[in-house]
This record gives sequence, structure tokens and C-alpha cells, in this order.
Amino acid sequence: MNTVPTMMPTPKVEGLLESEQDELNALFRVWATKTQRNALRVEYYDGHNALKDLGISIPPALKRVDTVVGWPAKAVDTLATRSMFDGFVTNGELEDPLELRPLLDANQFDFLYAQAVVSELTHSVSFITTTLGGVGEPDVLLSLRSAEFSAALWDFRRRRIRSGMAVVDMSVEQPVEPTLLTMYLADWVITCQKMQKTWRVVDRRMNPLGRPLMEPMPFKPSERRPFGRSRITREVMALTDMAQRAALRSDVLMEFNTAPPRYLLGGDDEAFKDSKWTAYMSRFLAISKDEDGEKPELGQMSQLSPQGAISYFEHLGARFSGATGIPLSSLGIARENPESAQAMTAAKDELVTTAQAMNRVNRISLTNVARMALALRERVPLDRLPPEAAALQARFRNPALPSIVSQSDAMVKQITAIPKLADTEVALEELGYDESQIRRIQSDWRRNQAPGMLDRLANARTVNGGPNDGPVGPPPLSVGA
Repeated sequence: MNTVPTMMPTPKVEGLLESEQDELNALFRVWATKTQRNALRVEYYDGHNALKDLGISIPPALKRVDTVVGWPAKAVDTLATRSMFDGFVTNGELEDPLELRPLLDANQFDFLYAQAVVSELTHSVSFITTTLGGVGEPDVLLSLRSAEFSAALWDFRRRRIRSGMAVVDMSVEQPVEPTLLTMYLADWVITCQKMQKTWRVVDRRMNPLGRPLMEPMPFKPSERRPFGRSRITREVMALTDMAQRAALRSDVLMEFNTAPPRYLLGGDDEAFKDSKWTAYMSRFLAISKDEDGEKPELGQMSQLSPQGAISYFEHLGARFSGATGIPLSSLGIARENPESAQAMTAAKDELVTTAQAMNRVNRISLTNVARMALALRERVPLDRLPPEAAALQARFRNPALPSIVSQSDAMVKQITAIPKLADTEVALEELGYDESQIRRIQSDWRRNQAPGMLDRLANARTVNGGPNDGPVGPPPLSVGA
């Protein structure tokens, strides 16, 4: 899907009520205003940002050299990998009385969430929409809507989306513009399409939930900015620009050092009649005396040290590390004096803390998505869902990503202090098992325990007199004297 110019008129759609058209106008203005900035952040994430030359030290012929610094992608991906969705729990248990897992699997939700987190960190927010599926689709369709092609208005009183819009399709010819979009209102889901030069409503479906079927996943939301902040901040982009220039200057410097300038005093131009480069690279260079019989003087200028450029690049890496919490080693910078274990632990702790804060917000968003999906599947309002839905919570893996050895060692110490902890699902979670593995372990336990229970019952019957002596159990209570 192509990006869209910032300045473009809001479509006037036949079939919309006046209030709906007003809402579309507001949504379209938000989307058009943010389009270029969102596209810029995608360029930095993909490493396609153009070189911002200061016009001082880089020769014009070398400004076209493709120099890529992938730090913005590192800032996004390093944090995104620490947010790992691991299913839903009800009343603190992994049992699935609501049969939510088949719905999630039909939508490949684990994969969808991994994409949504990257989009959230890149643009500050991503959206997940919930609609009834069509032919060949799941009963309830969950879709990712990137902020690059969607917009929403915030309801500060209800602390949720007031309305939302998603651009579903774009024109392939110039001028690039939307041709199909969907509005998510509190009572309706409306699809609008451009036919020739006229916009029309092509589908209108009632929304029985009384709230837009569009849920935001914001990164670091605040009262002033409910849709969050991008991980690719202005500081990140500025440092990337400086690092890009520093990397290109290093390349230019090394090119000059590969062929350092030489000089010839009193030489004859005939020695360079073919090519100065050929003469420079030749293994043997014969130069005759000048007309006065003096030998020409041949010399070489000293090479420039690359240490200054390397130190400056490392300085920029340190600033980037401070701005994002990414360790220097992850930025490809290896120093003679490596970071201490304490410094590396501090950098990791900052990432873990940021991931935990992000997961707390995303847990609310995913729980809302799951409840809306269940309500649509059961064709009931949100307030008529089963009691188990009220206790539904999204679950995430430990963002610290500890090794199996360290995690097991810590869990053994906790179980030693609290023995009953060994019989809980939490113990299996902390040992690093995911939802599917825990279910398989518990299933195997139940299957292996069944023969043992039958043996115990048979032994009890034998002790009490054999199989024909009546039911196994304690003697009846005596009544009276």
C-alpha cells in the first residue's frame, strides 16, 4: 500500500448521515495530518532515510553512496521481542471455558500480536479491529490496522475510542489516494468505496456492542497523548542522521587512506601520460632526470588517522544507548574496555522495565479485544457475557527472558521456601513453559494418575472383603443405643 500526500480533500460520501460525515471529516483530517510523519518513521525503521549532508566535508560525488545505520529498527525490535503474548487466563487458570483459543488460532493471533507490537512502537499506536467474518474467514475476524493507514478520535470521558477509520485500499495510479475505507462507530460499521469519482456507502452493519469495534494499543500513553509516543523519537532520528554522516565520512577517509596522496618534485609529465592511477599502482616506476640532470624528488603525504571518526561514532552510539536503553554491544560498537557487568545489567533492567510497562497497557487492550470477539461470536452484548469473561486477562512471558538454568535455579529456591508453589501453574510458567506446553504437561499428569487411582480403588475393595461385599467406604454410622 502506497503512502498518501498530506494535503487531500476529505471524501463526501453518499449514504452517510450528516453526523457520520462530520465524524469522517474529523477522522480524515487526523489521518492526513499524521501521514507524512508516520511514513518518515517507516523510512527510518527500514533504513531508507536520506542522508542529511551538512555540505562541508563530504565530496559531492560521494553523497550518493548508500549509507545505512539501522539503529531505529534496533530500538523497536529489541523492545518488541520482550513483549511475548502467551494466551489468556480465566480466574488465574489456563483452562479455556470460553473456548477462546480456537478463535485466536483461526486468526493466527500470536503472529498478529507480534506484528502489532512492531507497528505500535514504530508509530506510537496500532489498532486491532473486531468484525464478523465473511465466507472463507473465521467466525470473528481480528485484523491489524497500522497507524500509517488508520486514525481514531479519543473519548476522554469513557477512556476509549470514540470513532475510528481504516484505509483498506489505495489507488495504484497517480494521484495516490484511498479507494476503500471502513468507519468504526459506536452503533455501526460502515464501508465506503470510491466508484469513478463518487464515494458511496457499500456496506452498513449494525454494531450490537455499543462501542467501536476498534481497540488501540498505545505505547506510553498519557492524558495529553492518549495514543502514545513513538519509539522512533526526534532524538532517535537526529542521532541516526549524525551517525549516518559519521559512517560516510569514515568510508571517505578510508578511501583516501587506501591511496594516500603522493607528490613528485622536478618530474616529467611524460611519466604520467597514460594514467596517474596506472603510474600510482605500478610496481616499477621509471622517472628520468630533469634537464639540469637533477633527480626528481618523490614523496608521500602522511595518512589521516581514522580514530577521530571512530571515537565520534562511538560517542553517538553512547548517546543513542542512553536515549533508548539499548546496550552498546547491540549497536555493533565494541570498545577496548567493554561495558562492565553492572552497566549491562542496568541497561537490561531499563529495557525490562519498559517492556513490563508496555505489557500492562497491552494487557488491557488485548483483554478488551477478546471480550468483544466473544460477544460478537455469541451474538450478545458485552454485559451479557458469561461470568468467566469478566475475569479474563491476557498473559505475557517474562520480559527479562532469563535463561533456563537461571530461571530453574530461582524457581527451585522459591519452591524450597514455599513447597505448595510446586503444585501451581505459576511454577510451570516461571520455569519457562508456554501455554501449550503447560496444557500438555497437565494432560500427561492426569493420564498417568488415572491407572494409579484404579489400583488404589481395587486394593481398597480387596481389603474390605472382596468385590461382592458391597461398596467401598467407611462403616455406616450407628443411630441410637
